[in-house]
Amino acid sequence: MDIEEGIKENTYTIEETDPWFQIVDFEAIAEKEQKRWNQAIEVINMIATNDFEPNVFLPNERAKLIQKASEQSCLSPSTIAKYLKRYWKRGKNFYALLSDYDSCGGVGRERQLSKKVGRRSKYTSIYGEMVISDEVKRLFRIALDKFYYTAKPNRPSLRWAYEQMIKEYFAVKQNTESRIIIPVVEEGSPLPSFGQFRYWFNKWRDPKREVTSREGTRKFQQNYRPVLGSTQQDAYAPAAVFQIDATILDVHVASEFFRNRILGRPTCYIVVDSYSHLIAGIHVSLESPSWAGGAMMALMNASEDKVEYCKRFGIEIQKEEWPVSGFIPESVLADRGEMLTSKAISMIEHLQIAVKNTPPFRPDWKPLVERYFGIIQNHAKPFMPGAVYKDANDRGVKDRRLNTSLTLADVTRILIKCVLHYNNFHHLADYERDENQIAENVSPIPIHLWNYGIQYKSGKLRRVSKDVLRFNLLPSERATVTPKGIRFNGMLYSCEIALKEKWFVRARKGTFKVDISYDPRCVTQIYLRLGRNEYDVCYLLESQLRYKDKSTDDVDFLLAMEQKEKAGLKDQELGQRISLAAEIEEIVQEAVQKTKAEAVPESNAKKLREIRENRRKETERNREQESIILSGVRQPIVPAADSNEQEDDNDMPNHLELLKQLQQEGLHGNR
Repeated sequence: MDIEEGIKENTYTIEETDPWFQIVDFEAIAEKEQKRWNQAIEVINMIATNDFEPNVFLPNERAKLIQKASEQSCLSPSTIAKYLKRYWKRGKNFYALLSDYDSCGGVGRERQLSKKVGRRSKYTSIYGEMVISDEVKRLFRIALDKFYYTAKPNRPSLRWAYEQMIKEYFAVKQNTESRIIIPVVEEGSPLPSFGQFRYWFNKWRDPKREVTSREGTRKFQQNYRPVLGSTQQDAYAPAAVFQIDATILDVHVASEFFRNRILGRPTCYIVVDSYSHLIAGIHVSLESPSWAGGAMMALMNASEDKVEYCKRFGIEIQKEEWPVSGFIPESVLADRGEMLTSKAISMIEHLQIAVKNTPPFRPDWKPLVERYFGIIQNHAKPFMPGAVYKDANDRGVKDRRLNTSLTLADVTRILIKCVLHYNNFHHLADYERDENQIAENVSPIPIHLWNYGIQYKSGKLRRVSKDVLRFNLLPSERATVTPKGIRFNGMLYSCEIALKEKWFVRARKGTFKVDISYDPRCVTQIYLRLGRNEYDVCYLLESQLRYKDKSTDDVDFLLAMEQKEKAGLKDQELGQRISLAAEIEEIVQEAVQKTKAEAVPESNAKKLREIRENRRKETERNREQESIILSGVRQPIVPAADSNEQEDDNDMPNHLELLKQLQQEGLHGNR
């Protein structure tokens, strides 16, 4: 009655489950504990089963049953009484007879020790044993903070921290003969052992603190943080999230113009779809990672027709082999570098593409694109001359850069082949298919996952025209209109509107700037911006056809090489001009000396008055010396005249000379 009233008054409550029920792993029970449990069960069966009730509840009868069970089991009456009380208190459950070893030892409380515990050392130490008191524990913590949890480059070991603790807090400082103070540990003095130090280190050990204090927070976030998510959880369909990143390829390339010129290692951008793990776009260039240097080109490649793209590199494919073309993603996941520029604003505003950036130094947030760099390079690297390996700087290793044979286009062709293989045949061992994919028997291969997602997940993808995409992704620059053409990056262009509006005629009075967009992969044409959505195509002039179908990297290299050669020729010319000046000075000095040697005492007025006459005589002498006589002409033989005749001729006036003199005077106005 009391129980019923207590239940009605909510004084008593009814438990939904047995509070003393236990889930027991019988394989984990020790043999000794199992034997004791079986013995307790046998005793309870002797005195407390239904056959002995209600007598067992009577004290006198219960005492008789306990005594009888004690004689049969060889257990003391007090032990049997303890088993019986536990059996009754815990709801007549045989699991209640298990030993409470899990409650032994004072869980959560540290023992106060008066002597050293643990097994004794096998060998006697010259130092005394130490009981680990609260004060010693405090020194342990101080030593760990000071000598172990530190960001030193060598990452000190626990043994080193222990030794530094002994030197700092348990050694006595003494002076030597050279007046150097050194710490000395006296024999017989109590010292904590390394085992004790290590025990408390493991007891207090915090893996996160250990990594962050010794290696930094960035290393913990990259390699030790819990990984509870997946790249697939935010990608519900194809093109929902594109991951983009760049790396420096492990191969050196040569110039398209001069294959014996080594250009260094190119930069490769990859765009990966998070849902299907399919590589949607790539771009290879010589520029450092940047928006115009590759990010923009990779995103554009992810949306362009792959059949036409592969055809530019001499590779024929079917549309089904790489069916990513003509659409744009909903969001792009990058690593802050390229997507934090103002160039991405047009993509965000006009194309409605959300840009997500990972925190600094967190490549693990976009693991797909990071991992696929290695997968692609592992396929091609063993076959590439000029590849880079880890032993490149080892002594005796031949410099593999001297074997460079591949151009930028060759490397791009190789990577296209690797991407096609990966998209169509690579098995994604770690891809977790959902129940619908399992029901449809979709193979974990990127191309199959992509096609399944296009058909059943994403519906109609967002598509834009090629012109709109270029207008909002191509890098913009300022070109100069000159009388020779529209100059951009050292090249000259012309377009219909420039000819129609006579820009080049206007430029004769002064050059002016115009806004253009350009494709770094091909400089054959650029795009003149006339408005927000209007443009005109500018083509290379015929005099600039050496740049046709070349990339900006090739053009920059050619122009840089020509500038270098020009600088060398200028230096050579400077040396020759110096030599020329020295030779001129030598000739002048020689002439001055001869003039001084033949000087005649005359007045300056006379010298100036005779310039015309001197010039005439000198001209006649030069004509006689410079007269042209062909080798076939015979000189006439003039007979020798008598001396009397010569005297008569000299006395006669020279009419020809007189006529010439009159003509010259008339020419100069002296009549």
